[in-house]
Amino acid sequence: MNANRSVDTGIVGATGYTGLELVKILVQHPRFNLVYIANSDGNTTIDELHPSLSKVCTQDVKKADVDEIAKSCKLVFLALPHKTAMAYVKPLIEKGVKVVDLSADYRLPLEVYEKFYVEHTDTKNLKQSIYGLPELFRDKIKKASLVAN
Repeated sequence: MNANRSVDTGIVGATGYTGLELVKILVQHPRFNLVYIANSDGNTTIDELHPSLSKVCTQDVKKADVDEIAKSCKLVFLALPHKTAMAYVKPLIEKGVKVVDLSADYRLPLEVYEKFYVEHTDTKNLKQSIYGLPELFRDKIKKASLVAN
């Protein structure tokens, strides 16, 4: 990512606390252009979901759609529950969108994930995910298409 360039970015899962915190960070960040906000329903605005954002962001919240995300975003944050994120990661990566997943789906080894959650349905991308700890994996994160946080 070029330090002088703004990256068109999206958030899927804007309803919850993590989505709220991401909006607060991204709308003020000089290197991210928040162009897409979504949840499972859409048909609202971010300030209706989170009134505390009324003076910061009033963007529409859309129903999450992989094709629309791929058309408008270079990077998307998934602030979704475990298992739900897996349904988005594979098609987004196939469409060339860089993904930062904030669920447990891609940050745990397969055996650990399946012991505490459910069967993993995207083991190919699980093997390719990079844990988002820049102090240890900065160079790998820069090249990764899937970052697990």
